[in-house]
Amino acid sequence: MRASTRTGIVAALLLLGCDNGGGSSPGASAAGSSSSSGGEGAGAGVPNSVVHATGSGKVSARIGPPGGSLELSSGAKVEIPPGAVEGGQDFVLTEAARTTAFFNEEHERPVGPTFIFSPGVDAPEGRAIRVSIPLAGYPKGWGDVAIGVEIPAGAMVGADEAEHTKWQYEEAKLQGGHAVAELPAVNGYRMQFVLSNLEAQ
Repeated sequence: MRASTRTGIVAALLLLGCDNGGGSSPGASAAGSSSSSGGEGAGAGVPNSVVHATGSGKVSARIGPPGGSLELSSGAKVEIPPGAVEGGQDFVLTEAARTTAFFNEEHERPVGPTFIFSPGVDAPEGRAIRVSIPLAGYPKGWGDVAIGVEIPAGAMVGADEAEHTKWQYEEAKLQGGHAVAELPAVNGYRMQFVLSNLEAQ
C-alpha cells in the first residue's frame, strides 16, 4: 500500500502535558545546546533574513517573513518557507516521547525520532512546509515512507484535562538521503515518519 493511498488512521489516547504530546504547547523536555544564524534572536523583533537554528533535544528560534529552519541533532528538521509568517514568531522544535501507536501494526514501522514543531503554522499558497529526517535507504523488506501527523479528535469523556487524538498519514518520499514530507501546514502536535512492511502486504 503506497503512502499516498493510505486512509487508515491509528487512534491514540493521551493526556495533555504528558509525553510532550497532544497540545500546541509541548511540555518540558531536555534542552541541549542550540545555535542560530540569520535575522534576530528569539524574543527580538522581526527577523529580516532567513533563520537557521540547531540544537539537541530542543531548539527554538524567532522566524520572520523570509522563513527559516529548525533542526535537532537527532535528525528531525522543519523548514518554513518565505511568506508563512507575518511579523516575527517564536517556534520550538522538540523531541517527544516515542509513540507506541505504530508498533501495533505488523505492516508499519516508525523510523527516526518522534517530534513536535510548535506553534502550528500554514504554508502560503503554492508553497509547503518541508519536514525531514535522515534516511539513506529502505531496510530490507521495508519501503513506502509516510509521515504520521497527530491531530485532535475531541475531548475524552469523563477525564479532566484530557484529549483524544489520532494519527493520520501524509505522503512522504525518499530524496537525497532523507525522508521528506512537504505539508500544507503543521499543527503543533507530534509527528513521526513511518515505513511500510512490503513483505506483510
